[in-house]
Amino acid sequence: DGGSARNPGALQRDVAPSQSLYQRLSQRMLDISGDRGVLKDVIREGTGELVTPDASVLVKYSGYLEHMDKPFDSNCFRKTPRLMKLGEDITLWGMELGLLSMRRGELARFLFKPTYAYGTLGCPPLIPPNTTVLFEIELLDFLDSAESDKFCALSVDQQDQFPLEKVLKVAATEREFGNYLFRQNRFYDAKMRYKRVRMICCNQL
Repeated sequence: DGGSARNPGALQRDVAPSQSLYQRLSQRMLDISGDRGVLKDVIREGTGELVTPDASVLVKYSGYLEHMDKPFDSNCFRKTPRLMKLGEDITLWGMELGLLSMRRGELARFLFKPTYAYGTLGCPPLIPPNTTVLFEIELLDFLDSAESDKFCALSVDQQDQFPLEKVLKVAATEREFGNYLFRQNRFYDAKMRYKRVRMICCNQL
């Protein structure tokens, strides 16, 4: 399907009178939650590995209600989206599950049932109670910091037991984080990441 959730109204032409737009759309989507609470339609395939559970992700997203052409939530206006850590910065359970099914460069459309979105209460005044929402998500990149976080929490003696290959991987991940934060003008946070790289490397000498 070459359509885009950025113009969900364009899908209305295909909708049978007895079905809503989202009901019709859901019929050709993949169930990734096992209970049809999170449905997925890949618009553009990605490459490489799937997002890991402890990753920090760089995404563009827009969220839509069924009868609205304009998104109720979007970060596409940002020149550089904020890096978000799974399990901490992402509040929608459906989005987290969706991201775990994605690869770098992938663009996908998701339907989140209320249980995986804003629940029985909704989010007044924007989201009515028990509302299914549509999100279009583009995964620009992700960084897995789980291994480096665990490594940096160890004592120097414990770090010495790590194989050099793993140590270099940890240092590379920290450097990537530092570079990203620097580009975001978050200079203090970038400096702390670069300090971790120096500490990791110095401890191996």
